[in-house]
Amino acid sequence: MSVIEFNIDDGYIQNIGIQAIQEFMERQLSLLNTQKISGKIIHAIQESGFDHRKELEESRSEAWSEYKSKYLTAC
Repeated sequence: MSVIEFNIDDGYIQNIGIQAIQEFMERQLSLLNTQKISGKIIHAIQESGFDHRKELEESRSEAWSEYKSKYLTAC
């Protein structure tokens, strides 16, 4: 783990507090990590040739057909 030091205006520290600033920075770093991971996942999905739109449409169509056969045939 690395330590990063940077200057923070004393007004921020007085108004917000060191603990709140540390927690904010930790959340921001966690968000950056999540974005990095999601980018890798998106890239891997695209490289695999998986077409989520096609899969979604097929699933929606199958679900609609099943619903019609179960609940709309009596009408």
